[in-house]
Amino acid sequence: MIIYTPYKIERFTCLYKECGAKCCTPGRVITHREKEKISEAIGLKPEEFIERETERGLFRLKGKNDMCIFLKEDFSCSLHNIDAKPLSCQMYPFLFEGIIYSDEIVLKVRAADECPGIGIGEEVDEDFELKIEALGNKFVSEIKAGLKEEEK
Repeated sequence: MIIYTPYKIERFTCLYKECGAKCCTPGRVITHREKEKISEAIGLKPEEFIERETERGLFRLKGKNDMCIFLKEDFSCSLHNIDAKPLSCQMYPFLFEGIIYSDEIVLKVRAADECPGIGIGEEVDEDFELKIEALGNKFVSEIKAGLKEEEK
């Protein structure tokens, strides 16, 4: 996995209420497994919340009023407390940039320049970086599993 960022994030705190959840935009990328997990958790068919398949093994969430379909009026995520929040959302303040399909799948991410929480709050430590890396590796693992599922 590669984390690409034009600068090192020194501090970060989530200010989703203050910024109006700028991170919760339509089109967030999810894996096949996440699509199934969300469907089961909320009781909707995938086509009710999936916009379309994008790159191989990935899907995009629909939007509502230029925001993620799962964003509530208080700017919280309706998937957060039911253990169905997508990995790409959990990786914030890093955003999905793309995938390189080669011998190994490489996930490309970048720091969310538009996030007002970058540069303030607690210092980013090694645990934060390890958490992002673990989430990225899980994302890649789920992409691989989704591609195998598509081959069947």
